[in-house]
Amino acid sequence: MKTKTLIATLVLVLCFGIVNAAETSPGWSFGYELGLARGDNAGNAENLAPLVGGHIQLDLFKFLAVRINGGYTALHATQSSPDGYSTNTLMADARILYQPFYSYKYSPYIYAGTGGAKELRHFNEDIIPIFPIGIGVRTTLKRGLALEVSGGYHLINSDILDGRIREDDDTNRFTDRKQDGFWGLTVGLAHSNKGPAPVEPAPVVYVPAPPVVVAKPVPPVVAKPVPPVEVVVDLRKLDSDGDGLSDYDEINIYKTDPNKADTDGDGLTDYEEVMVYKTNPLNKDTDGDGLTDGEEVNRYKTDPLKKDTDGGSVDDGTEVRENKNPLDPHDDVLDLTVGKKFALEGILFETAKATILPASATILEQAYTALAANPEVKVIISGHTDNVGSASSNQILSNKRAESVKNWLVAKGINANRIKTVGKGLTEPRATNDTPEGRALNRRIEFEVEQ
Repeated sequence: MKTKTLIATLVLVLCFGIVNAAETSPGWSFGYELGLARGDNAGNAENLAPLVGGHIQLDLFKFLAVRINGGYTALHATQSSPDGYSTNTLMADARILYQPFYSYKYSPYIYAGTGGAKELRHFNEDIIPIFPIGIGVRTTLKRGLALEVSGGYHLINSDILDGRIREDDDTNRFTDRKQDGFWGLTVGLAHSNKGPAPVEPAPVVYVPAPPVVVAKPVPPVVAKPVPPVEVVVDLRKLDSDGDGLSDYDEINIYKTDPNKADTDGDGLTDYEEVMVYKTNPLNKDTDGDGLTDGEEVNRYKTDPLKKDTDGGSVDDGTEVRENKNPLDPHDDVLDLTVGKKFALEGILFETAKATILPASATILEQAYTALAANPEVKVIISGHTDNVGSASSNQILSNKRAESVKNWLVAKGINANRIKTVGKGLTEPRATNDTPEGRALNRRIEFEVEQ
């Protein structure tokens, strides 16, 4: 009875710890296994037996997980042998898995745990303590699905599992005591709520960094020559429409209508367009943002020559239609649709270091604004490098740079549990590494919105 109470207490404590750990866990999984078992109780008389099981696993860290296992086996030895026996054993245990290193394809691990076994033919028997230990390897088949192969030894803290009493000189090979045990080898599938990105990456949406604009005079826009048309003007006036441009200039230089002060009807006179704002007097929307030049100058106070006046990555017309301020870059949020993957162009680091340069503040503010406006979204930040240096050093550097971006966002107030980081090193170039320009494109930070 004491054994049952102890096991029940340990299970309750473990369950409580798992519930608490789930709040910060990198992920969880469940799976099922089929395999073979062979007893370690009757020497050469032992036969192979079926072994089936299932598990639920909670990852505490990338390298450490806790797993609840359940299983069944029918161990037996040749009945005609003096040591013959037959069992129907149900087992349950809790294991700790240690994964020394992780890769997309192959991740080996070792495990050890404790639990209980019950011989089903004799319900009056106590639950027997059991101690599994072994090794395994997990390989990813596709996102969220992995194949596992594991093998190990189950030590029974008793000599009653097989229903026969060992002789004094018949002891367990590992403990040198009268204890039963068996070997097990299983193959199974594991389903998880996480997984590395698919081999075929999703289309990358690149968000350009806001350009640094140096103010300089813009030459007047001269329309392409058009076939001459007959224009009737008042010869008694130099400026028939009174827009400030002479009829001669309108006809011969700007190709505007000398009888209309606002040839394109955008709300600005031809003179204002040519001489003041340097816009095209023959095009209502010089910068193509969906707002007329007159609306930009008179109503929204935006720049009719810049599609995105505030440099926040969203054009003026879209911001106005979405009731946002086209003069404030902080409300230009990134597209955080599930599955989206994009590069944050403009995040710069010190050479060969993970220190973020001050010039990165604008694009980082955009990322912060987007995450703050979408509190339910979780993202994966990945760091990428060029091929200068060794693969191992680039792997470490890319991971540190991704962590630096995460730390910046967390310091601004984003919950750390919403952000995962990964270093891709030089493994995923998006341009050639043979030119300085290509290497600059490969040195980048990417965001991926989790499924």
